[in-house]
Amino acid sequence: MQYFLAIIALSLFAISAEVNTITPKKETLNIGLSATGIVIAKNRTVITAQTTGVVHFLVSNNAQVSKGELIAKVTDKQREQKLALLKSKLSLENNQIKIEKQKLNTAQDKLNIGVGSKNSYLSQKIALAQSKERYAVIKSEYNRVLLEEKNAQIHAPLSGTIINLTPNNSYLNYGSSIATLLDKNNIVKLFVDASTVGQVKKGMSVSLQSSYKNCEATILSILPKSSNNLIEVIAEPKEKLPLNLQLNAEIIVKQSTGLLIPKEAIVLVNNHPAVYVVDKKNIAHLSFVTIEKDMQTKALIKETLPKNAQVVLKNAYMLHDNIEVSVK
Repeated sequence: MQYFLAIIALSLFAISAEVNTITPKKETLNIGLSATGIVIAKNRTVITAQTTGVVHFLVSNNAQVSKGELIAKVTDKQREQKLALLKSKLSLENNQIKIEKQKLNTAQDKLNIGVGSKNSYLSQKIALAQSKERYAVIKSEYNRVLLEEKNAQIHAPLSGTIINLTPNNSYLNYGSSIATLLDKNNIVKLFVDASTVGQVKKGMSVSLQSSYKNCEATILSILPKSSNNLIEVIAEPKEKLPLNLQLNAEIIVKQSTGLLIPKEAIVLVNNHPAVYVVDKKNIAHLSFVTIEKDMQTKALIKETLPKNAQVVLKNAYMLHDNIEVSVK
């Protein structure tokens, strides 16, 4: 008896089911690829020592510096002593040149009045030339050491974040790296699945989401570099983002126009998405659909349904094709 009652109940439900319907709205949405990413510096400048000596930093690691700011000094006692010695030699040789010039003038006067010899004049001329030559050699060496002393004052070549500082008070050789400077123009490195990266083109828009802020970016390049089947893609954000910020991204591949419906209206029939459309006689017809974009609570489907279609929302999963329904 209970069995027959159950059959009767199912039959009654099969004749008419109570449902809610909606009229899907036409929408144009961005269709994109999901990716993860990290904020990196657009440019990395390696700062090298243009002299030798012991480095003394005036800034700390990860400090923000301005262009032209003094960030370190390199001291060398031997260079300082050599510079002082060369300066003294220059002064002495300059005085010697003055003396040789006076002697040459005296020799010239004596030669003119016939009381001096030509050999004496030529010897004095040679002595002056030799003194000038010695001065030039010392001056050249002095300028070289002076340039090293000037280079001992190390300034930031541009504004940014300074990292990778050499240990303070360590000895540097000429050309040694002392720090790396990251400029303020940060970019985003995205990691895109290799199977879909062919859809990504330079100039495409990217939507960036992070705990810091959300913003837009533009694809700059696709690098011929992969890791764990992920291709690196570089994008330039339209707002300043902090270094090393982890983020999620959606690369906008295209825009698609379709019908936006709640996902609860979609049923799976033979593993294919479908909806029920109610006609004017309150008969629900199964209609297969193609999902363009799957979102958290809604889906964009291709515009294949009749105009102003009444799509079943409530109890859609309990229906079958050509069932009579009662619309609330």
